[in-house]
Amino acid sequence: MPTGATPEPLLGKPLVITGHIVTFDPPGTEIPDGSLYIDRDGIIQAVQQRSAPAPSGFDQAAQIETEGLVYPGLIDLHNHIAYNCLSLWIAPDRTVPWTSREQWPRDPDYKPSVSLPANALCHADGKAVLKYVETKAVIGGVTAIQGSAKVGPIFEGWMVRNVEEETFGTGHKTVNQSVLRFASAAQYAAAKHDLDEGHAFLYHLAEGTDPGLITDYNNVRDHDLLEPEFLGIHSTALGAQQFTEWHTHGGTVVWSPFSNLWLYGATTDVIAARAAGMRLCLVADWSPSGSKNLLGELKVADLYSRTQLGGALSSQELCAMATCNPADALGWQDKLGRLRPGLHGDFVVMRSRDGDAYRTLIDSTEQDVLLVAINGYPMYGTEEFMQAANAVSPEPIAVSPTLSRTVNLRDPRIPDADMSWPQILDALQAAREDPAAAHELAVDREGGPDRLIELRPDKPWDDPLVHPALLAEMSATAIPAIDTLTHDAAYFARVAQAVIPRPKLDGLHSYYGL
Repeated sequence: MPTGATPEPLLGKPLVITGHIVTFDPPGTEIPDGSLYIDRDGIIQAVQQRSAPAPSGFDQAAQIETEGLVYPGLIDLHNHIAYNCLSLWIAPDRTVPWTSREQWPRDPDYKPSVSLPANALCHADGKAVLKYVETKAVIGGVTAIQGSAKVGPIFEGWMVRNVEEETFGTGHKTVNQSVLRFASAAQYAAAKHDLDEGHAFLYHLAEGTDPGLITDYNNVRDHDLLEPEFLGIHSTALGAQQFTEWHTHGGTVVWSPFSNLWLYGATTDVIAARAAGMRLCLVADWSPSGSKNLLGELKVADLYSRTQLGGALSSQELCAMATCNPADALGWQDKLGRLRPGLHGDFVVMRSRDGDAYRTLIDSTEQDVLLVAINGYPMYGTEEFMQAANAVSPEPIAVSPTLSRTVNLRDPRIPDADMSWPQILDALQAAREDPAAAHELAVDREGGPDRLIELRPDKPWDDPLVHPALLAEMSATAIPAIDTLTHDAAYFARVAQAVIPRPKLDGLHSYYGL
C-alpha cells in the first residue's frame, strides 16, 4: 500500500519535482525555483534550489517540471467519510439554528435523508463507497483524512492515509478518537490512558452554541484529559475563559466553519482560541453539512475571516491549519505536514497563479490540482504528470463535465487496490437501484462474505450495530444520486437555499467563478 510497509519500494525509481516549493519549514519558507527529491522509499532526501547539485542516487530519477506550486499534502483532521456519497442536507422545515449536536439527528428528515441512505450504500458495497469518497478527497489535494473509525478490516489507506490507523509501516498506532460524548468514568479513564501512552486523542467537544455545553469541557478538564495531544473537535460553545485555561495544558482546536454555520449559524471563536495560544486546525467534517474536500474548506475559512473577522486570519495562517498544524497536533511533525528532508513525500501541486503562494492555495479549486502523491506515489493528477511520475495503472476520470484527470486506483502489489473507476461507479449505481442485489454482487466479487470491506456510519445514532432496527429500515430506503466530486453549480444552489447559515456563506461561490 502507498501508506504502509511493503517488502519492496513502491516507487520504481526516485522522483524529482521542480517548481515553486512552499515548504512550511518553518511556515513562510519558500523556494521559488526549487527541487523536491524523494527516494524510492517515499522519503524526502532534499528540498533545495533547482540549481544546487542533486543528492546522490538521483541520476536516473523520474523528473516532473511542474511550473506550478508544490505544497505538503493537505491533512483533513476530522471527517465522517461513510456519509460522503451524500449531498448537502437541508431539513425542509427548519428555519432557526440548532443549538447542540443532540438536536439535528432527531429532525424528522434526518433519518430518511441522511442516516438510511448512508447505511444502505455502506451495507450494499462498503468498498465502492470507500474508494469513491477517498477519490473525492484526493481531488481536493488531501493526502490524509480522519474519520475511518468504522472500517473493517483495519487498513492504512488505499489512496489517502487513514489517520486513525496510520502507523507509517511500524504497526504501532498513535491516534485514538471518540465520536461519543463521554458519559462514564470508564470512558474518561480509557481516553486518559491513551493520552498517557502518548497518543493523540480526537474528541467532539462542546459542539453547538448552548452555554450548557460548557459542562462537556469541564468534565474533560476534571478528568485530566487536557493534555498537549488532546484535540477538541468543534469546541463551538467555548470562549476565552476556557481557551485560556485549556492552553495552559497545551492542545488543539479543530475548526469546521462550514458545518458549524450550516447547523448552528455560528462557529468557533477562533480569534479567542488563537489569542489564548491554541493550535488551530481546519477540517471539512462531512458532506451533509460541509465542504466536499479540505481545499474547499480553506475558502470557507477565508470568507469567514474576511467578512466576519475583519481579515484577522492571514492566508499563511489558514494554509498552516491544513498542513503543518494538523501534523503537529497528531505528533507527526517528524513524518508529515512539511516538505523537509526525512519526512514522507506527501505533496500536492497546484497550477501557478500570480501573487502570494498562500493566497494561491486558498484560491485554487479542483481545476488547479495538477498532481497529488503520497510517499511520492502518484495518486491523481494530469495525464502528463501521472505518466512522468510512473503511475502504475493510470486511468482517466471525468471529475466534472469540464475537468478530466488521471487516477491510480489499481496496483497488484497493494491489497484491495483492485477496482477501476468505472467499476466503482457501476457498483454505486447498482447499490442505488437495488442495495440487496448489489450486496450479493459485492460478495461474489470479493470471494465470499468474510472478505467484504465493512464500512459503517460512525455517528453513534446511525450505527446499525448500536441500533439494529436500522437494518430493516434501510432495505426500503430511497438512495439519492451520488454526490458530485467538485464544488459545482448544484452545490452552490443548495447553499443558496439554506436559511440557517445566511448571510455568512454568501459569496462562497465567487471563489469558483460561479
